[in-house]
Amino acid sequence: MHAFQFSVSLRFFSLIITPSEISEHLGLKPKWAHEKGAPRTTPKGVILGGVYDRSYCSFSLIRQGDEELHEMLSRVADEFFQKKDFFHQVRKGNGRSELFIGWYSSGNTGDCFNHVLLSKLGELGIDLALDVYGQGEAMQVENE
Repeated sequence: MHAFQFSVSLRFFSLIITPSEISEHLGLKPKWAHEKGAPRTTPKGVILGGVYDRSYCSFSLIRQGDEELHEMLSRVADEFFQKKDFFHQVRKGNGRSELFIGWYSSGNTGDCFNHVLLSKLGELGIDLALDVYGQGEAMQVENE
């Protein structure tokens, strides 16, 4: 398999908890944030019309050394366990949290998210979202 690059963000979507409350609970500064009811804008501040129907915030997470993706996810899940009650509070309020992964690849790549990691995320109530960015390779389907 080929090597790949990745980025990981922790994202929240909520109808009742504001980005500032999330930031305060986690002790992190969001890269992106908007509150429910605020005017919709582009990242550069251009007004789009309408208002946001929910609050949203995203926190960039930092890879340590040469961690592989599954190692990084396991580490941050362990770190978030001290905030487990907060993650559950978000879910109880019909909100959600997710680890958003940007996966950048130029060929056949992969990683394994084992049952221990998936159990940790499940216990925290954190979803896993993947956006895979390839470099124009057509997918070939073989017929049996």
